[in-house]
Amino acid sequence: MFSRQWWLLLLLTVLFVGLTSSLGFWQLSRAHLREQIEAEQTRNAALPALNNAQLENLATDSQLLYRSLALEGRWMSQWSVYLNRPMQGQAGFWVMTPLQLESGGVVLVQRGWAPRDPVLPNKAPTLKNAPDRVHVSGQWISPPSRLMELESTASSPDTSFSQVRQNLDVVQYERETGLKIRAVMRQNSTADDGLSREWPNLASRAQTNRGYAFQWFAMAAVGLLLFLWFQVFRKRRAVNSSASS
Repeated sequence: MFSRQWWLLLLLTVLFVGLTSSLGFWQLSRAHLREQIEAEQTRNAALPALNNAQLENLATDSQLLYRSLALEGRWMSQWSVYLNRPMQGQAGFWVMTPLQLESGGVVLVQRGWAPRDPVLPNKAPTLKNAPDRVHVSGQWISPPSRLMELESTASSPDTSFSQVRQNLDVVQYERETGLKIRAVMRQNSTADDGLSREWPNLASRAQTNRGYAFQWFAMAAVGLLLFLWFQVFRKRRAVNSSASS
């Protein structure tokens, strides 16, 4: 007859296997969702580039991520933001500048990367003067992802416009500047501004989720095998040995 301890171990094993297996299936569902999103983005990237008029004619809630854009406008350099982001292991900034289109719409452009000043790390990089009108081509992207930030800095009551930042919240940025951002764009076209545009290739993250799923399923299998070995097979072997002696 099985003891109370055996039943408790069985219950714990069932809970452990159930939890780790559910996490494994959740990671698989995440991988499937990422593949669907990445497939849509690949289709968008293959479409012809949108110009000013075509972008303005889209519904305001359209988010055609990775759709090519070929826009003309002028830089609103007074509202540039410099995000702390490394590139190829070197500290520096992503330069984010709004581009005002002829129609009045505004696109926030991730223009390029500039190195950090080794003496004054919080100093905004100095950019070359841009012409009055510029042609910018690139891809429609998501707003910059958020990095870890000290709470005191993130919730600072200072209402002045800060150019050097750790993160950029587009909604907050719109409140600060009074601009309405139509889209966020990553510039790929060349320009004589001294900025680097060696953007990393965005590899599929679905395989990462599948790797996590494998780990969770492996943990579930190990938990089940340990219970079977120590609580079933070895106990049965001990019982058989006692009976034969």
